[in-house]
Amino acid sequence: MTEDKINYPHTTSFIEDLIDDLDFVELRKYARDNKVPIMREETKSFLVSLLSIIRPKKILEIGTAIGYSSLVFEKYTGADIITIELDKNMADLARSNFEKYNKKVTLINDDAERALSKLDQGFDFIFIDANKASYKKYFDEAHKLLNNKGVIVCDNILFRGEVCNDDLIERRKITIVKRLRKFLAYITAREDYYTSILPIGDGISLSVRREND
Repeated sequence: MTEDKINYPHTTSFIEDLIDDLDFVELRKYARDNKVPIMREETKSFLVSLLSIIRPKKILEIGTAIGYSSLVFEKYTGADIITIELDKNMADLARSNFEKYNKKVTLINDDAERALSKLDQGFDFIFIDANKASYKKYFDEAHKLLNNKGVIVCDNILFRGEVCNDDLIERRKITIVKRLRKFLAYITAREDYYTSILPIGDGISLSVRREND
C-alpha cells in the first residue's frame, strides 16, 4: 500500500487488492528492490483501458527507466514505440529487457529536449515520466509532435501529495513542487487541450488535443 498523501489509505489499499497484475512481474520486482520508479499498478491499469479506447498506432515515451511502461504499451497496443532515456545504464538495461521479452521498441539514449527536436510529428499518444522540473518543456515539445485528437499523459504530477499540500513538502523538493504547480496551471489553462487531473497512483494529467478547425 502506498504511503503517499493523495488518496485515503483504505481506498488505495482496496483498489490495489483488486488488481491481479501478472504482466512483467520480474521487472516490477526489480524496480521495487532497486528503488527504480516505474508506473504504479493502478496507473498501469487505467492506461491499458485508455489505450484500448485510443488505439494508437504510434507512441512516444519520455523517460524509459528499465523499459516497463514501454513493454506495457507494446503489449496492449502493438503500436510503433519510441522511448527516450538519458541515463546510459538505464538505457542499456531497458534494451536488454526489450530483447528478453522479444518486443520491438526504438530507444533513444539522449537528452530528451535534443531528441524531441529531431523527431517528426505523427504520434497518437505521448507519455511523459521524466525530470519533473522539465515537464513544461517536454509538454511543449510533445505538442509539436502530437496528432489532432492525440493524448498526452504525464505521470507523478501530484508528487506524493506534496503538490496539493504545503505541509507535506520536503524542503529539498520545493523547487520541483513549485514547477509542477505552475505546469498544472499551464496545461489546464490551454484552450487547445481538454485536460483532467486524476488522483490515480502518484497523480496523472490527461490532456486531449482538440481537433483543429
